[in-house]
This record gives sequence, structure tokens and C-alpha cells, in this order.
Amino acid sequence: MTTQEPENSPETPDEATGTAEEPIDPITALEQERDQFKAIAQRTQADFLNFKRRTDEERGMLIRNASAQVLNRLIPVQDDLERAVGAIPEDAPDSWKQGISMVLQNLQALLQAEGVTKYEPAPGDTFDPAEQEAVYYQPTTDQPPGAVLSVVRPGFRSADRVLRPAQVVVAKAPEEPAAASGN
Repeated sequence: MTTQEPENSPETPDEATGTAEEPIDPITALEQERDQFKAIAQRTQADFLNFKRRTDEERGMLIRNASAQVLNRLIPVQDDLERAVGAIPEDAPDSWKQGISMVLQNLQALLQAEGVTKYEPAPGDTFDPAEQEAVYYQPTTDQPPGAVLSVVRPGFRSADRVLRPAQVVVAKAPEEPAAASGN
């Protein structure tokens, strides 16, 4: 069985268009190939540097989060030790008083070394929900509505975040007595 080719079909595509491609210079072809490989290498290097930067940022965030979790667990221990020091009886031995006070000082020094600071908003400061937690609102005319009246529990913050918001009592406007309706 033989295959027949159409009689008028051109043998090569160049002959069909009537244009002949010029032969590519081997040096030009090598230079183009080199430029392509160079571009690929540059993109790969940029991708790698971006990947490395992202993983470093993620690692740093994980370390900060892990540290914050540990510090958050130490803050209530400090609260308890402060209450214990405040509740030491007058007739307690001095060595006992000094021992508990030293444990509290060591814990405070550890938290300070980790960048943890205690903060208490002053009465009259504006309530800030990003750093404070309103325990309740108290009607008063002494302070404008939305002002801090007192601190129930101090807050703690690290360099870049609030570890525990301060618990505060917030002022609100006193309620107006209902006007008696006269008929």
C-alpha cells in the first residue's frame, strides 16, 4: 500500500509562505540560552530568599507566641505571691517573710528580663478596650462617661502585645429618674 501526497502541497512550511528563515548563528543561540538560564537562576534565587525570609518570620512568631503562653501562665503565680506577701502575719518569722519576698522578687525579675511590664491605668484615663477589660460600669458624676474609675486587677504587656488586660471599673452617666407623667 502506498500513500499518495497531494500534488500541489509544498514540501516545507518555508516554501509555503515564500519566506526562508535565516540560519541562527550558534553564538547568538548560545547567548539566548545563557540569558534564559540566567533569568531562571535569578528567579529561583529571589524565590529562595523570599522563602527564607518568610520562614524566619514564622519561626520568630512561633517563638514569641510560645514565650507569651509561658509568661501568661506565670502572671497568676506573681499575683498569688503578691497576695501571700500582703497576707503574711505580723508574728511570722522574719526568715519566712524574707523567703517569700525573695521568691516574688525573683519572679518579678524574670518577667522583667523577658520584657514584661505591669501597667495600671490611672483614674480618669479614657477606657481603652485594646488594653483594658471593663469589669463593670458604675454610674457617677465625678468622672466623664468612659473614664476609668478604679483598677480591679493590673494588666501586663510584653514589647508588642498585651499579655493580660487590666480589669477596670468604668464610669457611666447616672440614669435620669423617670419623669412622672401627670394627667
